[in-house]
Amino acid sequence: MKSKRSLIKFSCAIFMAIILIGCEETDTVKQEEAQTVTTSSNSEIFESHETGLIFHIPKEYQEKGIKIEGPDIDEKGHDFIRINYYYKPIIDKLIDDMLALSPEERTKQAQQEFYENMYKHSKCLMDITLIKEEEYNSSIKDGKKHNELSYWNNAEKFGTNDGYVYLIAIPENDTDGMEAEEKAQYEECHDYMKTAKENIEFTEINELGKMPRQMPKFTAKDLKGNTVTENIFTEKDLTVVNIWGTFCNPCVEEMPELGEWAKIMPENAQLIGIISDIESENDNIHYDLAVKIMEKSKADFTQIIANKDFESVMSWVTGVPTTLFVDKSGKIIGKPIVGADVDGYKKFVEDYLNGK
Repeated sequence: MKSKRSLIKFSCAIFMAIILIGCEETDTVKQEEAQTVTTSSNSEIFESHETGLIFHIPKEYQEKGIKIEGPDIDEKGHDFIRINYYYKPIIDKLIDDMLALSPEERTKQAQQEFYENMYKHSKCLMDITLIKEEEYNSSIKDGKKHNELSYWNNAEKFGTNDGYVYLIAIPENDTDGMEAEEKAQYEECHDYMKTAKENIEFTEINELGKMPRQMPKFTAKDLKGNTVTENIFTEKDLTVVNIWGTFCNPCVEEMPELGEWAKIMPENAQLIGIISDIESENDNIHYDLAVKIMEKSKADFTQIIANKDFESVMSWVTGVPTTLFVDKSGKIIGKPIVGADVDGYKKFVEDYLNGK
């Protein structure tokens, strides 16, 4: 497995998937686009249209905490889908307790403890990463190993389908921090992954529902009450779109640096933010928190409050920060950057404007 920083980022993504704006609605839209679920007498068949995979998961394991999530895009720009484990008795309480905290109580230490506790009781059981055959063959020829192409160190080639190579990884058993009952339940789910792997089938990949290639038409408000539309992209050759949430510690930590960068960006580039967790015009808690974050960070770039107009983008985003790059016509270009990486944002802008 990768660094501790990556593990905390994984926990942050889990939490943000629950509180993203329009959570129930956008998750429903994405589920309809991404998966077909067929129920039999004792199991359910999950067909992931975007990844061309069919999973067979008995109900008894779903009740124990197994859940198929994704597809999403990793930091290398590859599609992936995961089978995760959640110990609901603890996970549900952690989330309820965090949401019950006031903005003042939601300190950096409180959030850090939340992320670490979430990770102890929510594990990745299986990861499948898709890489285009041409890219895979070129990378292997250049001497790259599977662990350099996947998030996981023990990834191996699973097969090929519809122009993609599939790398599969079943992370090592990790029961750190678990009590006896949870440990037994998790180990049973972990052991089942060998059977789940044997039962996976390939099907045709349906590109519908993948990351959008165009920003939607929208009419929204920014934090200052101004009306903003998609015409904001026509003002510059390149717009960096930072999608973030007020509860995400990495998002908040990078905000001062983003604020400084916004002031010195090249004249033909700009930075805007999209706040993912202000749920409505009456959501004063998140609105006030976002204002305080911007003031404390001394960041003064445009912050758009996401609404239903952004559904095509927000239904794809499952973790924040996620940063997109948009050209003058509103087209999303390059690969998104998932996770706080200001140096990565800057490099993309420099390379793009220099024609690289």
